[in-house]
Amino acid sequence: MDLNDLKNKLSGIDKKLNLKAPHQIVDDWVQNELDIKKNPMTTGFEDFDKTLRSNLKGKLGIFAGYGGSKKSLFALNLSCHNAFNHKGKSIYSTMEMSSTNLLDRMIDFQYGRVKEGVVSRRAVDYWRAKLTEENKELIKEQLQQGLKEYYGDRLLISQQSRMKPDDYKRLIEKALEENNEIDTLIVDGLSMMGGVGNEVENYSENSLQLKEIAKDYNIFVGLIAHLSKGGDVDTRNVAPFVRGSQKILDNCDFYFMFSLIKDALNDGEVEKDKGYIRLVDKRGSGDVVNQVYSFDEDRLLLYPSAIDPTIYGDDVNQKKSKY
Repeated sequence: MDLNDLKNKLSGIDKKLNLKAPHQIVDDWVQNELDIKKNPMTTGFEDFDKTLRSNLKGKLGIFAGYGGSKKSLFALNLSCHNAFNHKGKSIYSTMEMSSTNLLDRMIDFQYGRVKEGVVSRRAVDYWRAKLTEENKELIKEQLQQGLKEYYGDRLLISQQSRMKPDDYKRLIEKALEENNEIDTLIVDGLSMMGGVGNEVENYSENSLQLKEIAKDYNIFVGLIAHLSKGGDVDTRNVAPFVRGSQKILDNCDFYFMFSLIKDALNDGEVEKDKGYIRLVDKRGSGDVVNQVYSFDEDRLLLYPSAIDPTIYGDDVNQKKSKY
């Protein structure tokens, strides 16, 4: 163990032995409330933001859903939304998707649909069609300039797989040393994180450690979690199916559950332009908020709709359930 490791260990011991009376926490409380007013963090959904008080820092949020439910897109939307509208930068750790596939989504998010003459197509398809061996340098320059102007350095991407909590600490420390003011870490996803135990042990420990990272660095940590078999793509309450360990939900502050909407008039085909999100604010208000979102397929953007979520069913009385 080197000197820095020893200092960190001793510092951790000191923090564990630190006791405060209620009145001694008032300074922290006041500063935290002022920080929320000065630099709120939002989801892009007004009803969610009211429940969470636009206060995501220091918290661990879970994004849970079956494949195709758009949980990763929501996490990316949230990162982009806060990077553009609020102070601070986001780290997006993409372990399940390659960085080039993630860039596909970011190009679509930026440009939307591109029209050229009478032809209109998604932005990433437009750029692919333009690219040739002969003009690759020009395309690279145009894309780099456009992405730099739009995103700048407000959204930082890590493409290393098998990341562990200590790796994220080093990543955040490195970003801070480079004068990046980090306020968000998105981990995509839990099943790809490293560890030495079995799946249940790793999921439990990693989610707990990510919660500690959120508190220690006062940032929002969003963790994408997969589900086990047993539910359906339109199951609203997917909490019992979170893969690995229910300790994951015990460790978080709030969680979003994503599901799809089936068209009853079209043989149960999945609706492509809308979906369903349920927020459970565990450690805050305790409220449950249901929202039907609209989906812009060109920009890969989720945004709130005016549709009453009860139209599409509520398969559990959430407030009577542990999760």
